[in-house]
Amino acid sequence: MHKKALASLAAGILLLSGCSPDYSSIEGYNAVSSARTAYSELYSAHLTVTDLDSGIMQQELSFRYDEADRLIYSYYGTDGDTVYREYHDGYSYSYTDADGNWVTIKEGEDGYRGYNRIAKMSMTDAGMIFLKPESITQSTAEQDGSDLVITAVYRVEDLGELIKNQLGESGTLTEFKVIYTINTAGQCTKVEQIGKMDSGGEVKNIDYLLKIDSMNDVGKVDDPREDSDTSDSDNS
Repeated sequence: MHKKALASLAAGILLLSGCSPDYSSIEGYNAVSSARTAYSELYSAHLTVTDLDSGIMQQELSFRYDEADRLIYSYYGTDGDTVYREYHDGYSYSYTDADGNWVTIKEGEDGYRGYNRIAKMSMTDAGMIFLKPESITQSTAEQDGSDLVITAVYRVEDLGELIKNQLGESGTLTEFKVIYTINTAGQCTKVEQIGKMDSGGEVKNIDYLLKIDSMNDVGKVDDPREDSDTSDSDNS
């Protein structure tokens, strides 16, 4: 899977709703909205996105901010066939090219990208937790042990083209819901997106699970280049 395609897949998980009226009457909305804010304020975390239908972990991110509030992160993405990686130490940005070789771009060079607590990487911001309240048709909030589990059913007419484009699917979205798990600290630990796509009578399941853990507990972000058999390239 190419970098652009992986970015599109991430965007499907990262949908950020814009300014909106008061949605507090939607059951569970306030808890999810607060959890999104809490996520965006984290110092560090580890997260995975898994396609439960295929069993493939398609994305993984570990991140933390350093003393200067620069983002350090390691990203892994795959479609099950090809793999794409990124690593940022706060001062240089590295990624794998189409041949799987590492390319490194240092601060000040063309193509460099860097992030901090203000200029955030999208996967570390509130939008990582999907929420489009204007499209919710019904919702429930129930306790599961110490966790609060919120299930929101979405209007497929609002999301059909979006989901098709982001996931590279063809057909008609016929069902879509999101299950949010909120812990006692008000943090979102799981987001599961479940749906069905009908393509000429063939129904495909959509089932992606985002898991967030090690919140404010990532002491070091491992450099994946150290485990690579390929030598680094430098654009300088």
